[in-house]
Amino acid sequence: MSHNKAGWIMTSRMTKGLAIRLALALTCAVAVNLTAVDVRAAAEQMLEREGWSAATAPPSAETPRFPGLPTGAEVLRLENGLQVLFLRNPGQPMVSVTTQVLVGSAHEDFRTSGMSHMLEHLLFNGSDKYTQEEQYELADRIGAWNNAHTTDFYTNYIMIVPAENLATGIDLQAQMLFHSLLPPAKFEKERGIVIGEIVQGRDRGGDFADEALREALFGGSSLGMPTLGTLSTIEHLQRDDVYDFYRHHYVPNNMITTVAGNFDRDEALALLREHYGEVPPGTVTRPELKTASYLDRSRAITRRGGDAHVLALAFEAPTYGSPDFFPFLVLTHLLDAPVNGILTRVMDGLPPDERADVGSWWERSAGFGRLMIELRLPADADPARYHRLVSEGLARSVAWGVTPEDVNEVVRMQETETLIEREQLRHLAIMSSESIANGGVDFFLNFLSDLGAVAAEEVTRVLGAYLVGSPHLAVHVLPQSADEDADAGAEVVLKRSELSNGAVLVTLQNPASTLYAAHLTVRNRAEIDGDRPGALNMVHRLLLHGIGGCDEACVSHKLGNLGAEVKLVDDPRFPMDDYYTNGRFSFIRLETAAANGIESLVLLMDMIQHASFTADDHAEELVAQTELLGRGSHSARGRANRMFAEALYGDHPLANPPAGNLGSLEGMTYDVLRRVYRKAFAPSNLVIAVASPLSHEQQAALIEEQLPGRGSPNPGLPPLPVTTESLRLTETIGGQMAAIRTGALLSVAPDDAPALEMLVAVLSDRLGMDLRETRGLSYSAGASLGINGGEASFTAWLNPPTPRLVEGEAALQEAVHGFDAATVTQDELDAARSARRGRLMMRRLSSISQAYYLAMAELDGDVQGYLGGLDVYQDVELTDLVRVGGKYLSGLPLVTVVVD
Repeated sequence: MSHNKAGWIMTSRMTKGLAIRLALALTCAVAVNLTAVDVRAAAEQMLEREGWSAATAPPSAETPRFPGLPTGAEVLRLENGLQVLFLRNPGQPMVSVTTQVLVGSAHEDFRTSGMSHMLEHLLFNGSDKYTQEEQYELADRIGAWNNAHTTDFYTNYIMIVPAENLATGIDLQAQMLFHSLLPPAKFEKERGIVIGEIVQGRDRGGDFADEALREALFGGSSLGMPTLGTLSTIEHLQRDDVYDFYRHHYVPNNMITTVAGNFDRDEALALLREHYGEVPPGTVTRPELKTASYLDRSRAITRRGGDAHVLALAFEAPTYGSPDFFPFLVLTHLLDAPVNGILTRVMDGLPPDERADVGSWWERSAGFGRLMIELRLPADADPARYHRLVSEGLARSVAWGVTPEDVNEVVRMQETETLIEREQLRHLAIMSSESIANGGVDFFLNFLSDLGAVAAEEVTRVLGAYLVGSPHLAVHVLPQSADEDADAGAEVVLKRSELSNGAVLVTLQNPASTLYAAHLTVRNRAEIDGDRPGALNMVHRLLLHGIGGCDEACVSHKLGNLGAEVKLVDDPRFPMDDYYTNGRFSFIRLETAAANGIESLVLLMDMIQHASFTADDHAEELVAQTELLGRGSHSARGRANRMFAEALYGDHPLANPPAGNLGSLEGMTYDVLRRVYRKAFAPSNLVIAVASPLSHEQQAALIEEQLPGRGSPNPGLPPLPVTTESLRLTETIGGQMAAIRTGALLSVAPDDAPALEMLVAVLSDRLGMDLRETRGLSYSAGASLGINGGEASFTAWLNPPTPRLVEGEAALQEAVHGFDAATVTQDELDAARSARRGRLMMRRLSSISQAYYLAMAELDGDVQGYLGGLDVYQDVELTDLVRVGGKYLSGLPLVTVVVD
């Protein structure tokens, strides 16, 4: 703010009160017609009273911090308003084109709820240029991953293609975004699929407490609408209304497009101008957002339902654009961090049977900022006591202050996670979409720079300002039962060696990599478990409780100081990574910046030799694992998968659930787990696969030094029991969703494997197109073939709504038994081949995924096959499909499991 007559500038360095008083004084002086000299004299007198002098008058403006653009980044805007972000990385084999359309469920009401999500589905059903079938076939032919998802404030469209197919990928996405037809004949099919998706979400066992908290916080606001819509709104949506919504919002000046990966800048810009730039802009109007009620006083509400006893506390929080954003981001990581978190320490001070599980999350988007702290309480706990404990813990942390070491751990870990995310194009497209759409392109580009500038005193300040003594909403949920009872051209080198201690080391050295990714694999998990399924899974859960003379807090600090991200067990919240829950192996994944690789590898070797978990740690984890297994015991899909494995594998170790079951946990003593720990991590059981810039020889010498002994690699599991007779098993557990699994175990000659995989891929495509896309029988339908050496497991699946179970089973059986390899066309084979190659390329984008596939190649006995894995299907011909179809699938006896 300035006043020209007096010539003074008011700056942000002044106190707010001083600025206001000076402004009023100047205004009054002008009003009574004082001269400029008189005005200046009055202002100088006021400043001197406040401790300022003319010589030390505040500067006219503070110098801003100028962040640098990340390497390969460029921000553009086409003439029709489309904002474009380029993120070039020539070291990757693929390129992603991700477009956020700035409309989502927050722009809907009860009549239109689910329209954005429904439209997302409909855009995959054909355009001016391509029918749906041509669209799917072309995507497969170029090896593309074409996907989308809908959120509160935007809809995200993702196209990831091999670099040489960028032009086709951009054409496909542009056709979907600007030229879709929304065929009326496809509308009812998509309606059925979306309804199935809603029902499937309910079948997973939605958490009443989460729903109660969201309704209490956001009910009546723009965030109160469910992204998928409701059964009622989807059943009554009209195609013409959705089409009008599409034409209004899907205009270039309402979009942000990010191109990332390996591409030529000028070529990509020319393609965007050709396919996106010729589309005219539009005038976008949206309903005014209804903000959530301001938390101006503390209050509590109680709800009853579900099976969890929960106390949730909600506080006002900053959002995108706030100067407090990054200090608050650091604070959120410090709240419930394992071992050393502010609230974690509060709970650790209680006896084990009185501790609550603590979690927190930060809801942030345009105009909305809330922090939620959730405590899963013991059955008879007094919520007031835990509310007091949380309040006291937060207040103590303000008094003690956050340390620079605390902030450094968070910043380093976030740096590693961000680098990992940006390397994996799929994760970049999904996980970064919110920051780009809601925060803006510059927020995304400056993220690491702004995060690194956070000081400890700022974090202490926002903790006090937002959480200590601040108004908040407390939601107490009682369970229902309680009421009732480098260089992009550098050469990549693959090496393998059997170490003298019996371990196998496989490395993929990439001099251009900035990450160190290690996948430590323990062979034969099912055999190590023996008659105690889940024992090794329990051991993994205990590994971070201490190492030698370093307790759990010490281990956490060591990992944090290295920026090392360690994964020891599957996260049950993300079923997409269930392939790790496998009886063939268990795993430890480690990722960090390359500069910290050697130190992290030493820590990993220490972890598998000197884990010091105690009997008390074992007892605590046993309770947690029992609860976790109990949560998933009522899912039709989960039950079908377990029954299918038991029927298929019989007495083979792979019949046992890798995570165990409630029965196997009984009697799983501390001594049993210590024995399993020593057996599992014996060097002869280990495959250590690493993708990094470090040399094979350097790592081999370190492992032999840190892991002494002599031995040779252990053999694999016993041969699989080949399926010889058909079998059908059924079970009814009640619920809206059913599950059907059918398949067999078979022996496969290595030379036949590529053709058989292609044949099953074509079958899977037909199942998806017929049972899902045409008939709308299931959100998920398909077939898979897992080949390990000379053994294979074939599976086909369908998850229909219970009322369509009989129809679904008949359709699946007819499709599998009636599948004739001679009917496969060249177009189908080409599409399946390219799709498979594209998916394999995508899965190898990140360093940790490369390490994983190296380990799997070692378990299969063909590490060198990793290098040719992308081209293994190139020589498969139609005659090969007919041959292997007759040899393996014709008359194949199938085990079928049906659960409803």
